[in-house]
Amino acid sequence: MRMSRKDLTGRVEDLEAQVAALTARVEEAAVLNQRFAELLDVVTELLPAADTEKVERYVDELGS
Repeated sequence: MRMSRKDLTGRVEDLEAQVAALTARVEEAAVLNQRFAELLDVVTELLPAADTEKVERYVDELGS
């Protein structure tokens, strides 16, 4: 099925919008991941050494 130039242009514009939206979501996720990592660092510093192992296990579980 052959698409007209107008249809192709519309399709490209749609795909560019989708890429822009996905890029924004990836950037937002990166910021949230950074904030979460910083929060985990603070929690780890505040917990006694015995509880640090629990936090590390929890973080490991998040990664899997």
